[in-house]
Amino acid sequence: MQTKNLIKIIKAEATVLVSMIESLPDDGDIQPFAVEMLQSKIRDLNNIAVHLSSIGADADSAAADEEARKLAEAEELRKAAEEEARKKAEAEAARKAAAEEEARRIAAEETRKAEENARRMAAEEAARKAAEEEARRIAEAEAARKAADELARKAAEAEAARKAAEEEAKKAKSLADMFADNTADVEQTYNAEDEQQADASAPTEPAKAESKPSTLADKFQQNTPSVNDVLAGLEKKANLASRFNSRPITNLRKAIKINDRIRFVNELFERDSIQYEQTIDMIEQSANINEALSNIFNNRNWNQEDETVIDFLELVYQRFKS
Repeated sequence: MQTKNLIKIIKAEATVLVSMIESLPDDGDIQPFAVEMLQSKIRDLNNIAVHLSSIGADADSAAADEEARKLAEAEELRKAAEEEARKKAEAEAARKAAAEEEARRIAAEETRKAEENARRMAAEEAARKAAEEEARRIAEAEAARKAADELARKAAEAEAARKAAEEEAKKAKSLADMFADNTADVEQTYNAEDEQQADASAPTEPAKAESKPSTLADKFQQNTPSVNDVLAGLEKKANLASRFNSRPITNLRKAIKINDRIRFVNELFERDSIQYEQTIDMIEQSANINEALSNIFNNRNWNQEDETVIDFLELVYQRFKS
């Protein structure tokens, strides 16, 4: 009876041992408590086998029952140990699962923070670029506004200058017309006097040649230097010949550059632009250089040695140069 019981126990323990061996993981990651359970199960089988070999055919049945009881108790203890080991294994697995879950949660949180930080940095960069673009557009608009203001200012100045020029031209024309009318009156007066004197004295042909000049220009020439006198004085300058070789001009007003115009007005016409314009008109209306110079020196007491005077007279000479 005792032997049969031991054999049953051995078979049961062997079955449990085989089951434990088959449940071992294939990757070789065996927990320490699993190794301890295998060792315990092998020791139990070994003890049962030793005990079985020591039992004689005539052993006392009571001793065998006691031994069987002890073995049963040992089996109960073994099962309790296995249950405890299982619980420990489950707890360890749960701990590992929790640790892995926590690691995944931390990794996910870190990823979320990194993505949020990247989005925030991208948004800040986009805002910075937008602000720079807006500042650039504002600067361009301000530059365009200033350019438009400058153009408007220049246009206003040009318009004011145009109106001033028109007004000055009107004044100059009015004065020129008045001067021309006065000149015509004077010429008519001189002509009338000449006719009266001619009728009163009935001069001979040679005497007529010595009568008063019949034109205003001829009368001016009596009190002013002749063309030859003026040119003779100008020729004293070393560079006059090369200057006179320049080509003639057809419009005196247009030929005089703005800087020379300012210089002539300031130095020759006492800063009076109206007198300057009247003189230019008078020169343009002259029939020849002789009449032009006579008109000039009849109205202007200029020093023929003055450089500015020479420059002005050179232009007058070029105006009538053929």
